[in-house]
Amino acid sequence: MSDSQNLRDSILNSLPDAVIALDGEARVIYCNAAAGPYIVDNGVVLTEFPSGRRLKLESREPRTREVRVKTTRSSDSVWIQLTSQPLPAEGTLLRIVNVTERRKREAALESSDRLLDVIYRGNLAGIIHSSVEGVIIDCNDAIVRMLGYVSRDELKSVRANQLYCDPSQRSRMLELLDAPQGVSEFELCLRRRDGSACWAVVNVSLLDPAPGAVGATFVSTIVEITERKKWEETLRQNEQRFAAFMNHLPGIAFIKDLEGRYVYYNEASQRLFGKPPEAFIGHTDRELWPPEPAAQYQSNDAKVVLSKAPIEATEIVPHPDGQHTWLIYKFPIIENDKVSFVGGVGIDVTERRTLEDQLAQARKMEALGRLAGGVAHDFNNLLTVISGYGQLALEGVETATSAKLTIWLQEILNSSRRAAALTGQLLAFSRKQPVQTHLFDLSVLLRDMETLLQRMVGELVELNIDCTDCERPCVVQTDPHQMEQVIMNLAVNARDAMPLGGILDITCGIAAHPPDRPTLANGAAFIEVRDTGIGMDEKVKAHMFEPFFTSKTTGKGTGLGLSTVYGVVSQAGGEIEVVSEPGEGTVFRIYLPLAIGNVEVTPAPVSIPTGRETILLAEDEPSLNTLAQTILRRLGYTVFAAENGPAALALWEETAGRIDLLLTDVIMPQMSGGELAHRLREKNPRLKVLFMSGYTDDMIASHGVMAGETQFLQKPFTSEKLGSMVRAVLDA
Repeated sequence: MSDSQNLRDSILNSLPDAVIALDGEARVIYCNAAAGPYIVDNGVVLTEFPSGRRLKLESREPRTREVRVKTTRSSDSVWIQLTSQPLPAEGTLLRIVNVTERRKREAALESSDRLLDVIYRGNLAGIIHSSVEGVIIDCNDAIVRMLGYVSRDELKSVRANQLYCDPSQRSRMLELLDAPQGVSEFELCLRRRDGSACWAVVNVSLLDPAPGAVGATFVSTIVEITERKKWEETLRQNEQRFAAFMNHLPGIAFIKDLEGRYVYYNEASQRLFGKPPEAFIGHTDRELWPPEPAAQYQSNDAKVVLSKAPIEATEIVPHPDGQHTWLIYKFPIIENDKVSFVGGVGIDVTERRTLEDQLAQARKMEALGRLAGGVAHDFNNLLTVISGYGQLALEGVETATSAKLTIWLQEILNSSRRAAALTGQLLAFSRKQPVQTHLFDLSVLLRDMETLLQRMVGELVELNIDCTDCERPCVVQTDPHQMEQVIMNLAVNARDAMPLGGILDITCGIAAHPPDRPTLANGAAFIEVRDTGIGMDEKVKAHMFEPFFTSKTTGKGTGLGLSTVYGVVSQAGGEIEVVSEPGEGTVFRIYLPLAIGNVEVTPAPVSIPTGRETILLAEDEPSLNTLAQTILRRLGYTVFAAENGPAALALWEETAGRIDLLLTDVIMPQMSGGELAHRLREKNPRLKVLFMSGYTDDMIASHGVMAGETQFLQKPFTSEKLGSMVRAVLDA
């Protein structure tokens, strides 16, 4: 081999690229050292990837191309630059350059560009690349849309500091860039192209200057949060309004968990209880309040939880100045169909209750004004009977027979008894006290009242009383005095409805078809009161049983008549039917349950028990004092009478305490009967005492006397009652 040939081989073998010479039949006639991976068995082996076919080598014209092939030394593919050109003789010269690394770098760069394009161009967040001086180097389309500019070029023409609503925010952000972690989650307000505000969260990264460049730059990623800020502002305003609303409530507002601990309490606690809300939070009612009210509060909370429904309750709440009454509205707070908390709002109604009581008292006083005239009207009926018969008895002392005098005097006593019953009826109505019931025959009661009723209705009214249809006694069980008052009230109303006269029919019997009510299931007695008066319209009938309602003129009625009738009949388990039309008269039909048993017979009069003991009488009413002295002395007693408590004490001293019984009124001037009895019993603990009064139980109780716990005589009383009570106390 010549030197020139050796030099040529040395040069070709030192090349990093493969050089291969092929003959006309594509056989290798020469190759350098770098061609080894491409030659097997004197042939070129280049498999095109990924098709897997043998790479076709052409030698007719020069050509350079890059293909991806597999070599003989590796299963992996490589990129090569294949250059072929024809030889002067028949054949082809191939040059193969491995460009795999370059292709990898190009692919990586292309992938990076695509990623950058996705991040930078396609990002929904805005991106701005700017210099520290405020020059916008680049930006993406998202920030252009966000700030309302037409194009990226238009936005890039604006200085960065012009995009801030408050330029000081940019200065602050630049200061934060010195921190190692950069700027993260920085909220700022940007200015849109139209001048409106745009809230955003900004992340900023500082970039070092490129080689040869001067000055660092930074990239800002901007996410718009304008809507979130609006909601936050709305929420903040709502929270402020809610707090202001709750804290300016005239009452309290609270929330408790299911353990009874307060999780919220409004500021009213400071004003109302002198405690801040923090004093309630985390504590239960038992830790904050006395046991009794705390138990009430927790009981009401339990009702809300169990029922899953709101309740309205009145709760007594301790205050620094005493007990207050609160109206509390409690309700469940339900989450996922379960009660999670108990809420409540409440208002102090103590003052309102006081005002309501004062208003009720004022209305009561107004009603009492009407009642005064009405009571006088009702009593005048009875006083007319009493004075009339009294006048007849006085005029007929010398001429009338003893039988007539007895009848007249008996009518006076009966009317007096009915007057006393009327007083008791009014007191029972006002106090709603239970009545004393008896078995009696309704027809007998009605017949006994016939004379009285005729006197009450007057001569212009034709009174007809009919009890002839009673097949058996109309036995009922109720208060006979109350039933007398019912009949009298209906009769007086009928008379007033017939000012020019008319017919009043009162019928009594056993009802063939009583109303369908459980209390009347065993039969009913009835009283029917029918008049030919002016009748009632629907408006009057709608209110006729209401207390103090009257259609009569001032002074002609109390407004208690029909309400008393309704109350007595209802309490007896009865029923009232009313039929009335204007100009057609009125019918009241009263049904009462038939009772089983024997009618109570009034015992025959017996002699009044007498005695010889000494009685100290204290009564401030002169006429009643004289009457009591007369009755007691007729019964054989020695009586020392005093007009008040101090005078009774003086008589005690004068008699040296030789007193067996003190008979004293309860309410007297200067000294009450209770105090008098107490002072005399200090002198003689064994002294017998009998109290008497015409006042109600609550009035005498305020003077230290309880009618049910002491020996007590209710005024008015008869001679028989006084004598019997005195004897019973002395013999006790």
